[in-house]
Amino acid sequence: MVQNRVYKRIEDLVEVEFILNITGTTTVIRTKTRDISAGGLKVYLNHQLQQGHRMQLSITLPHTKDIVKAEAEVVCSDLIAVVGDRGEEMLFETRFKFLKMSLELKNAITHYVFECRRKTHDAKIKT
Repeated sequence: MVQNRVYKRIEDLVEVEFILNITGTTTVIRTKTRDISAGGLKVYLNHQLQQGHRMQLSITLPHTKDIVKAEAEVVCSDLIAVVGDRGEEMLFETRFKFLKMSLELKNAITHYVFECRRKTHDAKIKT
């Protein structure tokens, strides 16, 4: 399989807040990432977002508590599960790509990803 990613990605739970504006109604969604890179992120949501929809987001990086603000676009939002006692809740895997982000903020995410990967690598060597 060919890897098309430009940025290294890690599976990690990082706090993220989306400011979603649909038909004049603003909604704030708070969740945690499932994976993240300097190019985008993946989250699980209980509602589907339309591909191409753009929104503002804030990411709190755990190692510094820095808040990264960026504009992102929905790449895809696919149903992955139906949950709940009566199947009343749906779970969508939603992927975003970053559109507008300063080089400084992109570097902050890249640094975070590499630090996490280094710690994982170091832990494997010690065991």
